[in-house]
Amino acid sequence: MPTNTINKINLENIKNSTKKVNEFLVDTTEMIVDETIDRTAAWQNVADKALKGAFKLAEKQSDITFKALEMLKKQWFKGQENFKQRSNN
Repeated sequence: MPTNTINKINLENIKNSTKKVNEFLVDTTEMIVDETIDRTAAWQNVADKALKGAFKLAEKQSDITFKALEMLKKQWFKGQENFKQRSNN
C-alpha cells in the first residue's frame, strides 16, 4: 500500500524565508553600492592626479618648444646678417 504524504505549506515559514532572502539581498546591494562608490572615488583621485600631471607636462613641453623656436629665430637672423656681411665683402 502506498502511503500518501501530503506536504503542508506553512505560510509562516514562507514569510520568514522570504524576509531572510530580502534582507540578504538588501544588505548585499548596499555593500555593492558602497564599494562601488569607494572605488569610484579612488579612481577619480587617480584621474585627477593624472590630469594635473599631464597639464604640467604639456606646459613644460610648450615652454621648451617656444624657447627652441625663439632660439631658431635668433639663429636665423644672425645667419642672415652673417651671410649679408660675407656676401658684401
